[in-house]
Amino acid sequence: MVVILVFLTFAIGILAEVAFRRLVQKRRVLRVEAETGLRPLSPVVAVPEPARIPQFPEHIYYHKGHAWVKLEAANKIRVGLDDFTQQVMGEIDDIEPPLLGSKLNQGEVAWKVCHGKRKFGQLAPLGGTVVEVNEKLSKDPSLANRSPYEEGWILKIQPNAFGEEIPELMDSFQSKVHFDQSKAKLMSCSNNETLGTVYGDGGEVIKGSASILDDSLWKILVTRLFHSSPE
Repeated sequence: MVVILVFLTFAIGILAEVAFRRLVQKRRVLRVEAETGLRPLSPVVAVPEPARIPQFPEHIYYHKGHAWVKLEAANKIRVGLDDFTQQVMGEIDDIEPPLLGSKLNQGEVAWKVCHGKRKFGQLAPLGGTVVEVNEKLSKDPSLANRSPYEEGWILKIQPNAFGEEIPELMDSFQSKVHFDQSKAKLMSCSNNETLGTVYGDGGEVIKGSASILDDSLWKILVTRLFHSSPE
């Protein structure tokens, strides 16, 4: 009888441990589904890349459409997409730049950012003539993910109305404030599903949220936060 009791105790302990592990696994799956809207493949649980708050380096000017401007040599300016853009898009598949010599107008589409079926035209932070295109991006678009403010720059332009247009841009502090205001605007014009898919707790951006949104929410995101239109 003692032997049987010991055996039953041992067996119950094993079953309890298995049940506990299954419960932990199920909770992990439910958490991932809630955070990403995606169902992980069983038995491997797909853990999304940790969300983080976008970076806005100093000594760079920012446009409301989430492009940036960096002053270089006399009458030449470097521009690109900001950290928020690359986080929302996830791994960028392609950036379609304008042709050399093209004339850009501030606030109009300058280049297109692509990831999977998602594409939108990003607005020019300043007007001017395109004098150089980052050729490295055509071979490795992910440079815009890894180094959006340095190696992943997109264009160099010769501005045509720098003194008149620079007041429309923001410095690092102003851009952070604009980021918070944009988040509040998104919350006011849509439901919690939209906000929760793009932002985590504390304002962190969920990496690759563009691929998670359905078409209607994607349109809201591009219209409200990038002031552009999806394609």
